[in-house]
Amino acid sequence: MQETYRTVAREFSKLIDSTFETEETLKAVFLKYIGELEFTRTDFWNIILDRMLTECWVKYGPEVTSVPTGYDRLAILRELQSFLDYNLFTQVLLNLQMYTGMAYQTKDAEKELQRLQESWPKTAKLNPFEPKAKMVKIAATDEEKQYNMVLSTMRSLKIISQFTPQISFRVTPLQQTPAFADSRNISMMGIGADQYLKTLPNLKVFYISWEPRSNPQMANHFTYANVLDGTTGFQAEGIPYPFFSKSGGGILNEVLFARKIMAEVFAAHDVTAESCILIPRMNSVMIVADQYGHHVKKAFEQLVQKYPMLNLSEGTRA
Repeated sequence: MQETYRTVAREFSKLIDSTFETEETLKAVFLKYIGELEFTRTDFWNIILDRMLTECWVKYGPEVTSVPTGYDRLAILRELQSFLDYNLFTQVLLNLQMYTGMAYQTKDAEKELQRLQESWPKTAKLNPFEPKAKMVKIAATDEEKQYNMVLSTMRSLKIISQFTPQISFRVTPLQQTPAFADSRNISMMGIGADQYLKTLPNLKVFYISWEPRSNPQMANHFTYANVLDGTTGFQAEGIPYPFFSKSGGGILNEVLFARKIMAEVFAAHDVTAESCILIPRMNSVMIVADQYGHHVKKAFEQLVQKYPMLNLSEGTRA
């Protein structure tokens, strides 16, 4: 069966390459599977990619026609990593991995939020409960740090209430910055939400994180594609196509680094035999894995040798 999984993964990777080639090719595939709904690169892609994978399975899989089981999907994803670069692979993985064994506890968050609102000092200079409250970019005082934490918790609560295992993650055509976004906004959850994530008893939440703007240069500038609009070309190691950015490449380097970390942690696990759920965010990658975290820690030991700015923590981001 291993050769069958590899064959399906190879053919599936060809579909991924052609689908992600441009915005127009993504639109064409969206129209094929979803119909006349308005095109979006954020919603429905878990459904679309699952159907594409199933079609490859039916065509190139076992002679007995059937939909792939959960094990089959994970076995194909293991093989798929060797056919796609880490940018494309992580976009596909986020839409096809299963989010079972983890959930956010809404009621706990609501109780804590009420307690914080009642206990927030009326004499404080900052008020996180104001409608237009914004995060303090550089929190220096204890009040500013607490203010940021409460505001993060409030924002996360709204996202937590919408969480389901059915999540679609944003897809991005080749050469564009692969943003973090999803249909439930869990990519945007701040550190205030970490304490409300619960897992099955045999699992645990780990975070590999790093300080903002401490990530290495993943994509190097090589040319200006258009002097008039300031578009800059970048080339990243291990990715066979260039990226073009109007923002100077800062966000591109940050999201590529998180995706690289995610891909390396995935490679360290045998996902057909053990759980490994991965969600990359700005400055961190969340990992739900075996409670002892043997493979998480092994992957981290190798990663931190190359990227010494990394931190590993359990339960919440460092």
